[in-house]
Amino acid sequence: MKKPLTRSLQLAAVRKDAAALTPVEADSTSRVYTFKASDGDFDRYSDRLSVKGWRTDAYNANGVVLFNHDDGAHAAWTGAAPALPIGKGRVYIENNALMIDVEFDDDDDFAKRIERKVAKGILNAVSVRYLMLPGQYRQNERGGFDCDAQELLEVSIVTIPGNARAVRSKALEDDELVERIATWVAELLGNHAEQKASDKDDDKPNAGEEQTTGNGDAPADESKPSTGEPTSADAPKADDEEDEKAKGLDAAETAKGFVEAFKVYIQGVSRQ
Repeated sequence: MKKPLTRSLQLAAVRKDAAALTPVEADSTSRVYTFKASDGDFDRYSDRLSVKGWRTDAYNANGVVLFNHDDGAHAAWTGAAPALPIGKGRVYIENNALMIDVEFDDDDDFAKRIERKVAKGILNAVSVRYLMLPGQYRQNERGGFDCDAQELLEVSIVTIPGNARAVRSKALEDDELVERIATWVAELLGNHAEQKASDKDDDKPNAGEEQTTGNGDAPADESKPSTGEPTSADAPKADDEEDEKAKGLDAAETAKGFVEAFKVYIQGVSRQ
């Protein structure tokens, strides 16, 4: 019977990497970054891992995120201070890939440095360390392994990707796209407000013009007793009501609110 095969830090083939998508602001205090951790195609080490074969319960119960697979073992040999996790992760299957949501440790200076590089797009990849389960792997035509079932041990942010598909994906929740939409909304709101003001000015009569009746006679006697009904000038207008509402509308604040709502909506759609 075949023994379990573990891809360890010392083996180059441990680096099953994939690029980050875009960081998503989950709320005002929590920043969640979504990565594709693995797919079912060949990686650069000629291994193929079944997406349906991932065993993730143990990982999700202790979802440590490391940097470059440093679990402290090297420190034990050298006497250096052991490396600590830089964050926590939650994995799930989506669109025929193993995905992970990463949240960095805000109380750790090194973790914050790594997060800044992820946010800037300097670090874009993650890597999985896993255990091939007994009897669930076999050598393939490229000299690597085809694995039908594997247990996820840990996930790392890495510097050098080992997966040819480790490129940043421009998805709908991309902050750049959201910002473009927000700018467009702000411009529309500003243009709408300017147009309303311009139309209102155009409707005003010139100061030097006298009001006449339809047949060109002199202005009507304004001292004529009222019949009790409001004149057309005194009656409320729908446009005036809209103008009053628009006065309290701040285009920038409205656009900002739209951005936040749009991000929450997109994050919810991506989880369905």
